[in-house]
Amino acid sequence: MILESLAAGVVANLVYESTKKGISLTKDYLMKELIQSVDSDQKNLEYIAEQLIKLDQSEELEDLSKKGIIKKINKCHELAKALNSIKQESVKNTINQYHYGTGDNVGGDKYC
Repeated sequence: MILESLAAGVVANLVYESTKKGISLTKDYLMKELIQSVDSDQKNLEYIAEQLIKLDQSEELEDLSKKGIIKKINKCHELAKALNSIKQESVKNTINQYHYGTGDNVGGDKYC
C-alpha cells in the first residue's frame, strides 16, 4: 500500500523526533502527541499508536531517518491503511520559522 496521507509524514516526524531525543515510544506518549497533531477518532489513533510500538519493536526505528521510517510504515499495510484514512484537513499544521534578514517569511499561501 502506498502512503498518500499527510498524516504519515507527521507520524514519521513524531517518531523520528521522539527517538532522537531518547523518548521511548509508549502508547500514552504517542496518544498524547497524536491527539495534538491529528484530528481523528480515538480508536484509530490508538490503533496507530499500537502499530507504531510493534513496528518499533521489530524494526528499531530509532536508527532510521524520517524517510526510512515512512518506508517501514509503508510495509505495514494495516498501519498505512489507518494513516491513509485520515483526511488531509484533519492534520493540524504548525509552521515554525525563523527569519533573519530582509524579505518575506511566508508559511503557506502568501495571498490568502
